[in-house]
Amino acid sequence: MTGFDSIQVRFKNTAHIPSPFANTREVPFVENYLEVLKAVVNDIKTEYFWFFSNFVDIEIIDTDFIPEKHESKQIHVWYTKHPKSGLNKEGNVMLIPTMEFKKQMHSIRFLRDFKDINYHGHDDLFQRPIGKSYFKLGNPFKAYHVNTEFYTWLVNNDIKDVDLPNFYPSFWDDEKIYTWGDTNDIMLVPGCKDIKQFYDIDRMVHFDLDYNIRPMDIIFISYDEPSAEKRFNELKEKYPRAKWSKGVTGQTLAYMAAAMMSETDYFFAVFPKLEILDSFEFNFQPNRMKNPCHYIFNCKNPVNGLEYGHGAVLLYNKELVFQTTNPGLDFTLSAPHDRVPILSAINHFNETPWLAWRTAFREVVKLKQSKPTVEIKYRLKKWMTVGEGDNADWCLKGSNDADKYYQEYGSEYEKLMLTYDFEWLKQYYESKYKDTVC
Repeated sequence: MTGFDSIQVRFKNTAHIPSPFANTREVPFVENYLEVLKAVVNDIKTEYFWFFSNFVDIEIIDTDFIPEKHESKQIHVWYTKHPKSGLNKEGNVMLIPTMEFKKQMHSIRFLRDFKDINYHGHDDLFQRPIGKSYFKLGNPFKAYHVNTEFYTWLVNNDIKDVDLPNFYPSFWDDEKIYTWGDTNDIMLVPGCKDIKQFYDIDRMVHFDLDYNIRPMDIIFISYDEPSAEKRFNELKEKYPRAKWSKGVTGQTLAYMAAAMMSETDYFFAVFPKLEILDSFEFNFQPNRMKNPCHYIFNCKNPVNGLEYGHGAVLLYNKELVFQTTNPGLDFTLSAPHDRVPILSAINHFNETPWLAWRTAFREVVKLKQSKPTVEIKYRLKKWMTVGEGDNADWCLKGSNDADKYYQEYGSEYEKLMLTYDFEWLKQYYESKYKDTVC
């Protein structure tokens, strides 16, 4: 072997391969290879020096290699071409010209910016394979903590038969997360401490990859709505995977019953009052990069013209549904949630006087309980003053009854929570409007 100095970079949480050189200095990996090199190069005493990671077995390469004269100012890089080792020409074994590197190191941002680099592909150069974990779509981040290696492959359990890309992360650059596919179902994630979601990793590189994506289940949830059967049949005809959960008393139990019917980690919740727009195709996928949450689409109110999440199609996270055993005034908003600005349906909540009143009453109570932003104030005004079409007068009555109720009981949480109970609402409605046929 040559008598050149050698530097072995030690990565945490990866199996260590001993250096074949007697004069090896071991240093920890920080940021990227260029920063490591800057920290150690002034201690190098030889014309060239070897620089390599502790997860690579370099004995298979020619460690007696001496550059030709015309190659003397080049960084020589060895990388593996083995089909199962992960391909990346920005390899982890180098022979570096000491003086030339010192000349350039302060004028380059990353190692790849070095003026002259000579890449040597090797068919059998061994580097430790990266561990793999499968994640459930309900919470991909859980799988991240199962594997403690310096990098981890994370793969959606629904596409476990898809081959992993032949790829290895580059340490010439700062650590980053690599993702594949339209929905990021394959991720290569660095081992980072103190992150709460994948978006907390500052840098990301994305690659295209084709694979089949499993659609989310569709659960139709009904209670006492007169048009339930008609609307479900329409939905089922267009989307055969739709299932019907009917007649469960209590909103919380109804959502949990729907979640139990779903075979996917998320499910679309559809309600009998909704006329699903042709443009809405139930193909939305939850964001794998962020923490679990419900997704709320937009919906059009035919009585007052408002378009927002009220009454809309929802994409529920099953795990969060089961965890929400003691919700507030709104089941969906009692768990982490995100709003999706896609119009999903028209909410025909005004089919009967009772349904129009109930819907308006509940929504106004919830709006009154919300932080009084400009948007919230605008919605409240619309609910209480604008009404057109069938049973619009009952919508206005429900809104104004809710306003009066909140004025009287707004500081009493137990009284507000009564509005979450459809049976209580029915009794309250009938007590005010005894002559109304529901």
